[in-house]
This record gives sequence, structure tokens and C-alpha cells, in this order.
Amino acid sequence: MRVIDIENITEAMRDDTRFVLRCEEVFHDKISAAAASILMNKSKKPLVCLTGPSGSGKTTTAMRLKAYLENLGVKVCLLSMDNFFLPLADRPPELTDWESPLCVNRDLLIDCIRRLSDGEEVELPVYDFKSGATGSWFKMQGDRDAVIIAEGIHMLNPLIFDRVRDMATGVYVAPRTRIITAHDKIVRPEQLRVARRMIRDYQGRGHSLRQTVERAESVDRGELNYIMPNKPNAGIHIDTFHDYEPCILARYLKEIPEFYTQLDDAFIDEHGLTDLFEVVNSVPPLKTDYVPRDSIVREFVGGSIFQY
Repeated sequence: MRVIDIENITEAMRDDTRFVLRCEEVFHDKISAAAASILMNKSKKPLVCLTGPSGSGKTTTAMRLKAYLENLGVKVCLLSMDNFFLPLADRPPELTDWESPLCVNRDLLIDCIRRLSDGEEVELPVYDFKSGATGSWFKMQGDRDAVIIAEGIHMLNPLIFDRVRDMATGVYVAPRTRIITAHDKIVRPEQLRVARRMIRDYQGRGHSLRQTVERAESVDRGELNYIMPNKPNAGIHIDTFHDYEPCILARYLKEIPEFYTQLDDAFIDEHGLTDLFEVVNSVPPLKTDYVPRDSIVREFVGGSIFQY
């Protein structure tokens, strides 16, 4: 477990450009190390099953790995498990837990992975979350020499992973660094992920700040039930925390008009976010001028080169 003191963040912000670039260089090295491990095992394990909890940055990590490998001349097929959700009309009526892996069309997902690895052209679904149905399909050409990256919250779940274990490397991504506040309290990674999701869901999904905080309880239950128990299936672990990100998250949160009216002290305390907001209210805000457009942070504040 890595820990960073809020004073170290504030001190590093005296030269914010150098701070940002240094943090991004650290994460680049993590991508490089993961890619090297994947390539060493590529002949026996061409599949990468990449997972992490909501707000972990797994989508950007998958895309960064794809770009890195492609720069080395490696063919990469990238799949999102989200597109393999069963249409609402096809789910068993007794299935009411939307965090469950039973919501995924696992047979179709495994079939597409295996056919891509055999070099076939495959039609992949695109799930429409607004309608709760498969909205369209698109073609992807497989390759026997390709690395296939499949990312999603259930990719290490035994219902999926056990069926491809012989050909797969498991990758678990999440912010894992703890922040020590000025009052010696600990801001845990799951609290940071709430901050990430508040901005992302406000900007891109039309959710209010309160809605995101309240939904976090259900998301956390799903993580405890379906994601955390399967971490041992990962051979590669990537901490997606960037030391400068509390400063940029603080800036974007405070720019949301409802920030001060919706997130009053009583509401924050009720949902266990008092220590997080001590950090939000104490760090210097950071502009995005020198945050690279492929940064994980961009997945949550906007301006990324990637399409989510």
C-alpha cells in the first residue's frame, strides 16, 4: 500500500508543470512494464483480461496498452465487456442485481474472443445503455498473432476467466494510493473514485453530484461481491492514482454550479466523504494545460483523445 501526504502534494504544486509531467512519466513506465510482461507471455497467453472497479481508469489503461503495443508493431484487438451486456428484455426476471456478471452475455463474449484469436472476422455488439438493448454491430478482424485485450468489471470473474484462463493474463487496475490529510486522516481509493465519477457522470451522463454519491453505495457492494474477490486472478497490478490528480479533481468539482448547494457538510458526513472533501478544499487547483490528452485523468475531466 502506497501512501502520500497532502503536504507533499501541495509542495510539489509549486512547480505544477514539472509535477504533472513527472507523474505522467511514472504511469507511462507502468504501461511499459505491463506491455513487456504481456509480450513475454504472448505466445502462450495472447489474451489480456483487464479489470478494475468503477472509476478505476481501466478503459484508458486498456487503450494506453493498445497504443503502446501497436507502436511496437503488435496487432491488437480491443473489446469492451460493456458491449456484451444482455438486453434488458433477455435477462431473467429474477435477476435484479445489475452489478452481477449474470447480466453479461458470457457465451457470446468468449466466442468472439476465441474466434478473434483464430484469425476470424467477428461481428461485435454495441450496447445502448439508454435503451437497454444492443444498438448496433460492427466488424473486427482477428489475427492469430494478435494480442486481444478484453476490459470490463467482470473479466476476472471465474464465470468468464476460468473459461479462458489457459490463454489469458489477468490485469487489475485501480487507484491504490492513500492520501494522508492535514489532520492525519486517510482518504481511501474508493473515496477518490467517487470524486472521479462525480465529475465524469455530471459532464457526460447528466447525473447530479448527489445521485453519483448515493449510487456509490450500490457500486461499492458490487465491487465487494464481484470484483475484489477475483484480484488473485491478476498477474499484473497497476495503481492508476496520479499524485497531482486531487488538485485537478478539486478544480473541476468546484466549477460545477451545484457543488456548494448539493454537497453540504451533513450530506458529506452521512456518506463518509468528510476526509475526501478536506483534501478537495485544501489543495491548490490545477489547470489542464499540461495534462496529456491520453492521461487517465482525462477520462474523468474531459479532453481525452480517446472515445469512451
